[in-house]
Amino acid sequence: MPRLAYLGPEGTFTHRAALDLARPGEELLPLDRAEEVIATLADGRADSAVIAFENSLEGPVAANLDLLIATDEAIVITAERVIEISFTLWRLPGDETPLRGVVSHAVGLAQCTRFIREHDLATRAASSNGVACREVAEAAEPGWAALAGSDAGSRFGLVPVEEGLRDDERAATRFLRLGRRSPAPSGRDRSAFVLRPDQDRPGSLVACLQEFSARGINLTAIKSRPTKELLGEYVFLVEAQGHLREPLLRDATRALLRASVDVRFLGSYPEDPTRPSPRRGPAPDETAALLEALLARTDEEPA
Repeated sequence: MPRLAYLGPEGTFTHRAALDLARPGEELLPLDRAEEVIATLADGRADSAVIAFENSLEGPVAANLDLLIATDEAIVITAERVIEISFTLWRLPGDETPLRGVVSHAVGLAQCTRFIREHDLATRAASSNGVACREVAEAAEPGWAALAGSDAGSRFGLVPVEEGLRDDERAATRFLRLGRRSPAPSGRDRSAFVLRPDQDRPGSLVACLQEFSARGINLTAIKSRPTKELLGEYVFLVEAQGHLREPLLRDATRALLRASVDVRFLGSYPEDPTRPSPRRGPAPDETAALLEALLARTDEEPA
């Protein structure tokens, strides 16, 4: 039976994404740490994996991005899922002690900053929101609670006290399904690459990006991460609209492979159909009006 690894336990947001991304007949394999999830896929104990990748408020989940960049080059992104995120406050049954601290994943703590500040709470980070619930249940420390998903705490005997906690109504997290072979084009795809330009040549990153822009390929994300080898050296994760099998993107990739840059293909995959459409820039006539408004705040002659 094929296995799909994910950051557990059950009840986490990653578990919800794994349920959505699982294929018929796949066994879900919950693990305690993201490193284990990637390692289990890399060594063949799992056939696929799901990781949290990006949050609309906090940006990339840096630790998971680093794991993806550092892992076996045969591993690629095969699908994505975007989930709206809100948190439930889970407490020990019967605990009426004034709330003094909360446990959650670091990203969860960041997404509930307003609630934490308003109540002047101490915080502890856990490896996942499900693990946060387990820690609160096992420690049985009065006044402490977990911030987790709406179905995360009940399996540990906790009770929901407050729901819908988040700093922004548009909060969402993007999850990736990882495997070893990208699916065929769907008509609405993205492709991801890791680029490591020649650090000694000025304009090397710009030259890489121009291979996309010269062909009219829209870049949807550029994320930089340190190489962890030398201070000031970075690699860049680039996401572009389109599939590697499409002629324009294939052309751009061929040009990158010929250039002075290390290229790693991270997969072509269908966009989540629930993903919101990108914001469009102003129309030309609106741009002219905006420029006139800016000019109106300047003087024509020197003072």
